[in-house]
Amino acid sequence: MPAMKRKRRARGSKSNAPCRRGRGGHDPDLISDLPDDLRRSILSLLPVKDSARTSLLSTRWRHLWTTASLNLDTSVLHRSSRFTESCTRSQQEAWRARAIDRILSVHRGLIPTCHLSGYFFDLPNVDTWLEILTQRGIQDLSFFCDYPRRLSDDQRFFPVPSSLLTCETLVTLKLMNCELSQLPPSPPVFVNLRNLFMQSTALSDGTFRDLLSNCRSLQHLALICCAGLWSLRVRSPGLRSLVLKSSNESMEELIIEDAPNLMRLVLGDDALEYLRVEILGAPKLEMFGYVCTLMKSLRMGGTRFEMSRLNRTVGSLSTRVHSLKRLAISVLFDDDGEIKVVNDLLRCFPCLEKLNVQICYFDDTNYGDSRHWERQESVDCLDRHLKSFTMAGFEGQRFAVDFAKYIMARGRVLKEMTLLCSSTKWKREWIEDIQQQLSLQNTASKDVQVVLVKGYHLIDEFST
Repeated sequence: MPAMKRKRRARGSKSNAPCRRGRGGHDPDLISDLPDDLRRSILSLLPVKDSARTSLLSTRWRHLWTTASLNLDTSVLHRSSRFTESCTRSQQEAWRARAIDRILSVHRGLIPTCHLSGYFFDLPNVDTWLEILTQRGIQDLSFFCDYPRRLSDDQRFFPVPSSLLTCETLVTLKLMNCELSQLPPSPPVFVNLRNLFMQSTALSDGTFRDLLSNCRSLQHLALICCAGLWSLRVRSPGLRSLVLKSSNESMEELIIEDAPNLMRLVLGDDALEYLRVEILGAPKLEMFGYVCTLMKSLRMGGTRFEMSRLNRTVGSLSTRVHSLKRLAISVLFDDDGEIKVVNDLLRCFPCLEKLNVQICYFDDTNYGDSRHWERQESVDCLDRHLKSFTMAGFEGQRFAVDFAKYIMARGRVLKEMTLLCSSTKWKREWIEDIQQQLSLQNTASKDVQVVLVKGYHLIDEFST
């Protein structure tokens, strides 16, 4: 019997092997053939509602999402529109709470990211949710509590449970309308926390001090509209960025005692009025603002600026801060004392590369020495380092024009000057007049570009 010869398949011919078809028998279902770990990774990238719906695909998908990594955002949990139209806000929040309960009870995998927001004050199971999250490896948590209008000011803060304070996996925490009361003496709190954002949160000076001493890994801290603070003393070996905005009126001082790695200090205008700021131990500080002429005083090392209208003085510039590269100042420009403060600030920071100026108010009738800037000699930062200058609130005021001309005439390495102008002034004739006043041909730097932008307020790195 002759031997059977194996027929060689021609190149380009299709295989006769069976191929799994998708629903409807059209396209092959290749995703279902992927390993479970890879499909879990895919599910972790989907919103929670879409991830849960995959359990309807087939038996291979039925329970896969319950063990996949889950990024939970409760703000997207809504009933269909035919139900929500007839529901009150409390009924909608009750439905959302039941949905969160169901998700956390069914899902058994890791929950590295979670955004919890809603009316939680009347819900007894919120502490349980947070405890479950700490057991599921939560790393990034946003906990925003809306409060009913019936609550008084001292009742609108939700106490942060102890289970969250001692969570070792937490890296980023954002709190709103919460309360951090006295921290437990042991175990340590927030041992691995790097980023902490608190808005409308109540805490005392002592709690703030204990928080910094416990959070050895903390790098970025933001306090927005927080209550209960009077004197902030910052001692943190790893802190790199501190943001303080919209503080309560009772706060009187901010003292940076020992922050060897602090590089960014951002103060909102509304947090500065009558505030005393002392920066004693921040050798790496590169970005600072806003410095406001309404603040009570500013001390940079051995140099003290007294901002009070009754006693505007600047001590001898015994300390020059060479580390600072970016400065933002907020000025009124309505008396000669403020002019001197601005001039001395430039002298204090010889390595300044970027200067932002926000004009809060200006009254030309109070304009003092009209030739002040013409008589001023250059300073180190203008000779060697300043590359960017921005002035917001520019309306062609005499002092603003004189100050801009001074920067242009002395800035040897200046690359760009941006003037943000009021929309009421934005006319072609006015723009041409400003360009003529600035004498654009008389610039120390041949590469400088002057740009007029329609807009009053400056949106920049100091606004975040």
